[in-house]
Amino acid sequence: MDQATIVSYALGYIGVAIAVFLMFLPALAVFGLLLLGVGAVQVLLLLINAMAIGLYKAVLRLYHYLLDRWQSGHGGRLAAH
Repeated sequence: MDQATIVSYALGYIGVAIAVFLMFLPALAVFGLLLLGVGAVQVLLLLINAMAIGLYKAVLRLYHYLLDRWQSGHGGRLAAH
């Protein structure tokens, strides 16, 4: 096999690889956009979860603070049994 044939085969293989890549490019783009969308939703869910946990802890601290104030106004803390 001469050098021209080898080069033409190599160029043919490269051309086919480029054509296959271009053929699957729309599917790859859609898959990438789906990954970005799912990632954004996951970040939003993480932020909502963090806010819910923070709100829960704040309400719990307020409850304990008010309970301590109420107990100190009625003769101090209750005795443990």
